[in-house]
Amino acid sequence: MAENLSSENKRELILIGHTNVKEALYEMHESSECYITRRNDENFLMVGGLWYDGTKDAQMFAMFSEGLKQNFHALARGSKLLVNFFDQAEEIITMSVLAEYEPILNWASWLGFEAVGVTERNSYKYVEFVRCNPTKKLVYNESLRPVMH
Repeated sequence: MAENLSSENKRELILIGHTNVKEALYEMHESSECYITRRNDENFLMVGGLWYDGTKDAQMFAMFSEGLKQNFHALARGSKLLVNFFDQAEEIITMSVLAEYEPILNWASWLGFEAVGVTERNSYKYVEFVRCNPTKKLVYNESLRPVMH
């Protein structure tokens, strides 16, 4: 997987403090619930999952292969299925996306995540997203609550 990981994802792993891509993937596998989206028997398209950092909300992560652009429709279908699967157990899912990755920002919005703010880490801006389970009638995130007059 490390060999086929996109250059953007390799860069981002370094930005968040990892020095070895294989070790980062192993650590992710050990500390999260993760799934692989692939098309037939081809290389992976996406590794996605939920990471629990001690808060009540799960943090979704996704890492893509270099072959993403050639198989975007399969990835999109798999992404929707994965998020719908997560909805079975999670009321709220959060995600942080490096602000310079516009296609991934659009992908997060397409999956039903709402941008709720921007944070800065190590001099890089991240867009913070939240997705409330559409089958539940609750919204804990203050920025997504309707305005009351």
